[in-house]
Amino acid sequence: MSLVDRYILRTIATPLILALGVAGMLLLLENMLRLFDFVLAEQGPVDVVWRMLANLVPHYLGLALPLGTFLGIMLAFRNLSMSSELDALSSSGASFGRLLRPVYMLVLVLIVVDFLLVSYIQPYAQYKYRQISFDVTSGALGIKIPAGEFIEISDRITIRLEEINTETREAVNIFLERENTDGGKTVITAKRATISTTPKITSLLMKMEQGRQIIIDPLGERIQALNFDSFDLEIDLPAIGEFRARGGDEREATFNEIVRALQGDTNISAAEYSDYRAGFHWRIIHPLTFLVMPILAIATGVTGRRKASTLKPIVGVAILIIYHELLEEWGMVAAAEGRLSPYISMWGVFAVFTIISILMYSGSIEQARATKVMTRSQASPPRLASAEAGAGASAQKGSAS
Repeated sequence: MSLVDRYILRTIATPLILALGVAGMLLLLENMLRLFDFVLAEQGPVDVVWRMLANLVPHYLGLALPLGTFLGIMLAFRNLSMSSELDALSSSGASFGRLLRPVYMLVLVLIVVDFLLVSYIQPYAQYKYRQISFDVTSGALGIKIPAGEFIEISDRITIRLEEINTETREAVNIFLERENTDGGKTVITAKRATISTTPKITSLLMKMEQGRQIIIDPLGERIQALNFDSFDLEIDLPAIGEFRARGGDEREATFNEIVRALQGDTNISAAEYSDYRAGFHWRIIHPLTFLVMPILAIATGVTGRRKASTLKPIVGVAILIIYHELLEEWGMVAAAEGRLSPYISMWGVFAVFTIISILMYSGSIEQARATKVMTRSQASPPRLASAEAGAGASAQKGSAS
């Protein structure tokens, strides 16, 4: 790469990295509180939140990468035009096409990264996120016993905890009733208890203090009572259901799996076929969008130094957001439901976005050239006037002589 190529890439890298970081953090923070509320309500461990957020990173990176790339290129060329460096590069013989060469070198790398992201990484992350959510709600990460409610934790055992500390797993005022196999009942009450489970969540372990155990025979005629200071109890828990295999919908399917499904190697219904077909086209259009973004970014980033436009960057961001919203919320949905062909609803939106970007790019380049010519014409008259004055003075001297 030449010095100009490296300079342009360095100019793009800083806003690109900053935009990716800021956009990614904002998207993750938006869901962090919601995930904390969800996990705490299900009495799951707090570290589950970080695991769920880690599996959301590929999804939000797929949203932030196009926007970050657009902002990086747009802000880089805007700074070049505002500082007159773009005029200097243009005067040295570097056209806009030449300046786009390092940009598209970077874009080709981002296309490969984005294709791997949306076609292979996101499906596995989506499945893992749903699996963790299932584990939290099913009790696979720890038994869930709401405070102040009678809960049947198995077919024969009912328990009530007046208060429970979700962090230390310590409870107060415990009531437990167990039906014996012979028809009798055992009732246990305690002031305090520490609750835990075996590593595989097959048994509930309770270490109770200061309580009483009452055993009632099947006929209810004989009752035995036992006071205790400490009593350990192990309760068998019902088996926890396993989460389904990956591939519940097209969002969990990789690109190769979608291709095999569309070729008929996998038995899918007509509705699933439309869904998979929309996902197939989405995984192609999303990376191809990076080919158009530099054109739109330069069209909205290049501006005059004396008369800088603040509206063009806003228009560029708005066009990119509207394009993605139309493509995802309308084009992909219409194709997935079978109402329209993806060549119309998805590729049509992509074509309109490409045409608008090219038209704006052409207008921006023509405006930049016109501004450059006007600047030169404004600078020319003083030199011509002085030359004409010199010529007139020489003519006067000649006539006088």
